[in-house]
Amino acid sequence: MQTKEAIAREWLACLLRTYPGQSAGFLAAEQDPFRNPVGHTFHEALGTLLDELMADMHTGRVRAALGSMVQIRAVQDATPAQALEFLFQLKPILRRQAAGPDLDHLYTRIDQMALMAFDLYMQYRERTYAARTNEARRRIFVLERRFGPLEAAACQPEGTS
Repeated sequence: MQTKEAIAREWLACLLRTYPGQSAGFLAAEQDPFRNPVGHTFHEALGTLLDELMADMHTGRVRAALGSMVQIRAVQDATPAQALEFLFQLKPILRRQAAGPDLDHLYTRIDQMALMAFDLYMQYRERTYAARTNEARRRIFVLERRFGPLEAAACQPEGTS
C-alpha cells in the first residue's frame, strides 16, 4: 500500500479536478495558507480525514475536518452530489492500493463520513439561505425607513416581497 501522504496527494488531485483549470492549478500550486486558504484547508482536512480513516475515526476530528471542507463546498455553485463527491473519490484510490476485509471496513467508514458530511452540508446550506433571506429583509427594512412603505415597494426588484 502507498504511504498515506501519496494517497492524500492523489485524493487532493481528484478533488481539485472538480475546479476549472486555472483555479485547480492555483489551489494545487500555491502553498501559502494566507494566499490560498481554500487549498490549504483542503490539504489539511484531507490529511486529517485519511489519518482518522486509518486509525480510530474520532468523531470530533472527523467532523471538524469535514466541516472545514464542506463549509467551502456548500457555498459554491454545485449540487450536493458534486460537493460531496470528494469522499467517494477515495474508494477507487484505496481499491488500487489495498484488498481484502480491510478495504470493506474502510469503505464502510467512508460511507459514515459521507453521511456526516451530508448533514453538515445541509446545515451550511440552511445557514447560507437564512443569511440571504435576512439580508433581503434588512434591505427592505432600510428602504421602508428611508422612503416609506409605498415608495420602498416601488423600488424593489420584481419577484421579491
